[in-house]
Amino acid sequence: MMAMKLFPFTKTQTLASGCLLFLAGAMIAQEPEPILDRPTRLSDPAPMLPMTPAPVLESMTLFPDAAESMSLEAEIDKKPWKFVLHGSATATYNDNIFISESNEQEDFIFTIAPGVAVGRGEFRSELANLSSYQNRFDPDRSEMVASTNYIFLHYVPSVTLFADHSGENSFDNDVTLDGQYEWKRLTIGLKGRFQTLNVPDVDLGARVKRNLFTGALTSKYDYSAKTSFELNLFNSIRDYAGDRVDTVEYRAQAWVNYQARPKITLGVGLTYGRVELSRGPGQDYEQALVRLRYRATEKVRFDLTGGVELRNVESLTDETNGIFSLGVSYAPFDGTSVFVQSYRRTVTSANSSPSNYTITGLEIQIRQRFARRFYFVVAAGYQNAEYEFFASPAQRTDDIFYVRPSVGIDITQSLSCEVGAGYRQDDSTQEGSSFSETTAYFQVNVFF
Repeated sequence: MMAMKLFPFTKTQTLASGCLLFLAGAMIAQEPEPILDRPTRLSDPAPMLPMTPAPVLESMTLFPDAAESMSLEAEIDKKPWKFVLHGSATATYNDNIFISESNEQEDFIFTIAPGVAVGRGEFRSELANLSSYQNRFDPDRSEMVASTNYIFLHYVPSVTLFADHSGENSFDNDVTLDGQYEWKRLTIGLKGRFQTLNVPDVDLGARVKRNLFTGALTSKYDYSAKTSFELNLFNSIRDYAGDRVDTVEYRAQAWVNYQARPKITLGVGLTYGRVELSRGPGQDYEQALVRLRYRATEKVRFDLTGGVELRNVESLTDETNGIFSLGVSYAPFDGTSVFVQSYRRTVTSANSSPSNYTITGLEIQIRQRFARRFYFVVAAGYQNAEYEFFASPAQRTDDIFYVRPSVGIDITQSLSCEVGAGYRQDDSTQEGSSFSETTAYFQVNVFF
């Protein structure tokens, strides 16, 4: 395809000049605080059980010290209603923008994403964690001790431009409503998020447009100093463009938590879920879960949720499957953190041939701060996806490996930048689904 007239220079010249402009602007700005947005991560479907909150990987400067950030917020933000303005500009090189096996096409991609949040209460730490929203959406309230009432509405429009493949240009939206209110013993939470995306999808093996909605109503009741109860309701909608399978999912989950020791919290939970497909049979599932939170020391914590899932696909099959989420975090020194996460869960595919797949994965993240302003982060992981097609004897297994190193710097209190790269490879038994992809990006973040 012909290159867009918007980019008259060569690809290398365009990226270099963009980086120089970003850096020039960086030297002018004042007052920092890290930001929310980042290049797209490996596609990760919504979890079927609570997952351990992972540290924010991509945002080097996004509240590097939570205690300092909350203290700063308490001193500066006295008004009941608060506004937060932020934005990011990203230049990305991708050598396989359609994650194709045989027809790899490269391009430079430019994204501008301003954002605004308005809310009441101490909501900045919640706003900061939106980047890891998928892994945090099933909240674990078993350890909540501090009273934090808040509500905020957050909106991020984004414009994405391709240097060569102008047909992929897109305008996307990301809207989040998040709130929590705590009485003496009862805490109620409300979460909702709507996104429009045009990104590669490993499940579908292509770049696709889709609308995503996720909502939750959560609650925790402190029966005593050691015992609490949770009742949580979830809903998610995936709406794809083209010949895809859209899904609507509802889920109800109940927990009983007990603090057996000062450092150990145990939980027992039950889940019922229902999945409706735009094409294909619906399905019901039940989960019996146990949960363990162990705080060995101030530097070491261990989180495990696991159990068994019974899934019924209407008029076809009944399945019993083990599911789990395991996370271990270790902070050996000031500014150093290591996080290991493993998980297994069942997800409904969006392929035109209706199916489920069981995904099992392991990820290791290492984050190092040095000279107070610089951050180095590397993440590496593996995912295995085993597909079961409802109306076909076809088989598919995907093995995905990925690594993502990045370096960031706080230039001022309201300005930061980040340089990173990524590589992932999918070895699939289904013809046409294997691919490899290499990316590199430069990002500037502002936060007012």
